[in-house]
Amino acid sequence: MLMGTIKSYSEKNAFGFIEQDNDKEDLFFFKNAFRDDQIRDIQAGARVEYVVVTGQKGPQAAKAQIVTDEG
Repeated sequence: MLMGTIKSYSEKNAFGFIEQDNDKEDLFFFKNAFRDDQIRDIQAGARVEYVVVTGQKGPQAAKAQIVTDEG
């Protein structure tokens, strides 16, 4: 899986952008890219793992999850 950091997120619009660790362009995501139990934790600065899929308007994150340094 790829790694990055949530750069921005709009709870109202249910989407945001991930700053990718691989120096590629920021990656779009919908909140439903995350598991239901992590949606409340989506916020700028959170570290995430994800895969890239092709959406209607180009690449976007999928199968995303927030990661911590714990455990």
